[in-house]
Amino acid sequence: MNLHVRPPLSDEWPICRMLLPETFAEASQREYLLCLRDESPRIVGAASFRRGADAVTHLRVHVVSSFRRRRIGSQIVAYIARSGVRALGGNCETVSEPAAAPFCERNRFQRADALTTVEGEIAGMREYMCHLRTRVPGGFEACTVPLSAVPVEQVAQLHSQYVAHQSELNPWRGLLADAPGMNHSPVVLVGGRVVGILLWELQGGTAVVRSRVAVPGPHGKWVNVILLAAGLDGAWAQGARRVRFSYTDTNRDTRKLALRFKAEVASVLVEYRREIAG
Repeated sequence: MNLHVRPPLSDEWPICRMLLPETFAEASQREYLLCLRDESPRIVGAASFRRGADAVTHLRVHVVSSFRRRRIGSQIVAYIARSGVRALGGNCETVSEPAAAPFCERNRFQRADALTTVEGEIAGMREYMCHLRTRVPGGFEACTVPLSAVPVEQVAQLHSQYVAHQSELNPWRGLLADAPGMNHSPVVLVGGRVVGILLWELQGGTAVVRSRVAVPGPHGKWVNVILLAAGLDGAWAQGARRVRFSYTDTNRDTRKLALRFKAEVASVLVEYRREIAG
């Protein structure tokens, strides 16, 4: 099967939208390619990406289902790799797209990071965190107040320092500290200074954690314990019986918590990257 790759013609944009609908919220920032064969149906695949000075990012590839397992996607990737860039990168959700990870690995992409979102029952976690809270050292004087009681500038500064520069996989890294629906979120103060925040909101019967920060230091562990215990208590009081939260590959403590309470994996957003040899 003879294939060639090219940008779409003016009357082919509806096909791009059909094959890659998830990319059209930011279509003006992207380039698009179609993969065609010599006979009908001609269009068998498409790709979309952002092109930087020396790298392609946010890569998405779609092959028409009846033409999969013929290395069409690999030929599209190879075409882009020959375009003069030094690296290719993109994200894929491996729970809803189980074929994505094997495809990336076959095409020499390396896993760079991942954001795993899990959901579990609050009751067991709450009991465990309440037990840990009893072990907070007596000399550690901290108080917990709701987000609405703290100057928003202090919380925004903490969020900006520790969250805003995290991996792009974290969709909440740009979250405003005074986001509606989160005024009940716990904030930990030590000596009047904000040292921890846990931003969460209620969605039906589920508490959804958007962001958690504890200032590093000798008492960081206990700040985390106080935050989690207070957050779970607050969620329970508002009628939540399940909790949803996310963690990256480097966040081992949160991963351990998810495993301890057998939280169910809802999604895994993986960042893949491939370096192009000079």
